[in-house]
Amino acid sequence: MSSPGRKKVNRPRTSGNRGAKWALLIALVLVVALVVVLARLTADRNSQSATAEGPQTDTRSVKKEPEKAPVSPDAEFQFYTLLPEQGNQPPATTPPSSKQVPEPPSSTTLDAENGYLIQAGSFNQAKDAEARKAALALLGVESRVTTVTVDQRRYHRVILGPLAGKDVAAVRRQLDEAGIETTSPRRAPAR
Repeated sequence: MSSPGRKKVNRPRTSGNRGAKWALLIALVLVVALVVVLARLTADRNSQSATAEGPQTDTRSVKKEPEKAPVSPDAEFQFYTLLPEQGNQPPATTPPSSKQVPEPPSSTTLDAENGYLIQAGSFNQAKDAEARKAALALLGVESRVTTVTVDQRRYHRVILGPLAGKDVAAVRRQLDEAGIETTSPRRAPAR
């Protein structure tokens, strides 16, 4: 007889779960073995391709090319003469003859009476051009922002001038000391 205070508890039989546990364990072992075999095959294939390419060189024995002497900031950069020497030439294009761009005068040939323009930056965003204009104003240099379209892209250029020829060198030196790159001066169009 059963005692009146105890209840019978139905416990599930575990013999059915044991088979599922063993099947899961065997499947897991097979997957791990498959991964190990594939890893070894891949490693063998990589080592065979590396030996087929030739002997490996020690990176410590590779000699560096001698470094070129740095270009002084006073030297004029000759982009169009360096580019052909390196063999990286853009396709030859002829500029439209309706709008001729005057050659920028060298600093030694600046005429004291004529006005010159200097570009202190060209930006895709108008806010960047306005920030450069503000930085120039803090240096005491007056500038303006002009918008141009080149190849269906809009650029905002920061232009200084017209400046007298005698003032150009001093303004460029001041901007160079402030870390602002400028273009060569060009003659201001006649008004």
